[in-house]
Amino acid sequence: MQEKIIGPFLAWIAAHQDWAGPVAFLLAFTESLPLVGLVIPGSALLFAAGVLIVSEALPAWPVVLGAGLGAALGDSTGYVIARRWGPAMVRRHLPRGQWRLYARARLGFRRWGLWAVFLSRFFAPLRAFIPVVAGLSGMRHGRFQLANIPSALLWAPLLLMPGQAIGWATGLFRREEGWPIAALAGLGVAGMAAAAWALAAALRGGPRR
Repeated sequence: MQEKIIGPFLAWIAAHQDWAGPVAFLLAFTESLPLVGLVIPGSALLFAAGVLIVSEALPAWPVVLGAGLGAALGDSTGYVIARRWGPAMVRRHLPRGQWRLYARARLGFRRWGLWAVFLSRFFAPLRAFIPVVAGLSGMRHGRFQLANIPSALLWAPLLLMPGQAIGWATGLFRREEGWPIAALAGLGVAGMAAAAWALAAALRGGPRR
C-alpha cells in the first residue's frame, strides 16, 4: 500500500518544491495526532522525501524545519486536548475496577514522563499516544514542552537525512564558529517553547499556576 503512495508522492514533491516545507509540516502534524496517525504513513513519506534531500533534488531546510515544527505542534495538540477534556472522560467512562491502575499509571508517568515523551518520538507506535497519556496524567506544560520540542527538532533531521545530521553535529563542536550556531539553536528552542506555552494557556482559557 505504501509503495503505491510513495512513488507518486516523490514525483509530485520533486515537481512542486515550493510546497515541500508545508507538506512536510502537514505530514508530521497529522501523524502525531492520536488515531489519525495510525492511518497516515507520515514517517514513510518523509523518509522518502529524505532520499530526495540526500540526492540534492529537494531543499533540506524547509523540509526539516516543517517536519520538526509539525511534529512538535501535533504532539502539543494531543497533549492539550487530553489535559483539558481527558480527565472528565476518564471519570465518566473508566470502570471503577481500573481506577487504582489508572492512579498508579499517573504516578509513574509523573516520575518518568519527561523521558517517555522524549523517547517515544523515535518509536512510531508510541508517538501519537504518549502525549495523550501526558495530558491525562496532568504533566505540567513546561515539563512536557521541555521534552517535546527538542525531541521533534532532533527527530526531523535524523529521519530525513540521518548521515548528514550526525556528521554535521559531530563537526559543529569541533569548530570555534560552531558554538554561536548552537547558541542560536538553543535560543530558537526556547522561543518555540514560550510560544507553545502561550498557545496552551490560550486554549485552556488562561495560564495555570
